[in-house]
Amino acid sequence: MAALSAPPHGSISPAALTLYADLLQKVEAVQRQPGSISRKKVRGDTYLYAVEKHGQTRIQRYLGPAKDEQAIEESALIQAEAQHARSRRTQVSMLKRAGLPGPSLEVGRLLEAVARAGLFESGLVLIGTIAFSLYAPIVGAIPSAAFSMTQDADFAVASVTDTRGDADLTTVLRRADPTFQSAPSLHRTDLPRKFRASTGFEVEILTPVRNREDDGVVNIAGLGAGATPLHFMEFLIQDAIKAVALYNDGIKVTIPNPARYAIHKLIVAQERSIGVAKRDKDLAQAGALIAILHANDPFLLHDIWEEARARGPKWRTNIERSMKMLALTEEDLTP
Repeated sequence: MAALSAPPHGSISPAALTLYADLLQKVEAVQRQPGSISRKKVRGDTYLYAVEKHGQTRIQRYLGPAKDEQAIEESALIQAEAQHARSRRTQVSMLKRAGLPGPSLEVGRLLEAVARAGLFESGLVLIGTIAFSLYAPIVGAIPSAAFSMTQDADFAVASVTDTRGDADLTTVLRRADPTFQSAPSLHRTDLPRKFRASTGFEVEILTPVRNREDDGVVNIAGLGAGATPLHFMEFLIQDAIKAVALYNDGIKVTIPNPARYAIHKLIVAQERSIGVAKRDKDLAQAGALIAILHANDPFLLHDIWEEARARGPKWRTNIERSMKMLALTEEDLTP
């Protein structure tokens, strides 16, 4: 592969966009986790195990007797995938050298642990600033809003019945950082919805409001965790898309459609108190994405904006107030 040079600030070279698209296609095609093969002898018989990296943790998975044809075949496929992963790591490094942002080590380990537990595949959606930081190669330019360091990761759950991984969420998070602890719940029957590591890093699970009585913790049995119901969340995570976090060999995650993210930020900014830092961040991220989408995908931006405005007077009022604060006009959201 030819080396990619970093483009001017904000822009992404066509070569980098092509390389990212190729990487996304490759991670979407992965059928099994890369790993190494270990052998254990028990009472004279040898058994095969796959060893996989999940965050900071090595997970050992039983494959079968060393003489079993199916176990031998699976071992070969895992080792072949490890070779493919090395190639993808080269692509990840090239993309980062070309100026595309990658997550911090702490966030990368978290996303890897969540992804390899199968949670994104079963319906978990990454939202918030970490999701925003992944939009550059998707929208075609690096947003002007700064990727400020964040000490939290928010995930949303669309289905409280289908979302599940290979372990409960506490176990999965501790694979990324063994110091993660669940925050105490107000009611004995509520499952934990917030988790905190010794570094101060927090993880919270959110979900759409489903009815008027839905104002407490919603338990998600498959996660062994609860979720906080929020208004406007269903709009955000509808039609979520796949993306690659530039960590290790490329971590496939699920994030909101960028146009929905931008319009959602216009809405929720008005739900926060004046002077709250999160409000300023909401507006900055919305404005940055709207500027790029108006240039690169104006019809999608306009359709999502119109959809949100049609949902009711509260939605329209919030959007219009945020637009005024950003000095945006209808022309900025119209092709």
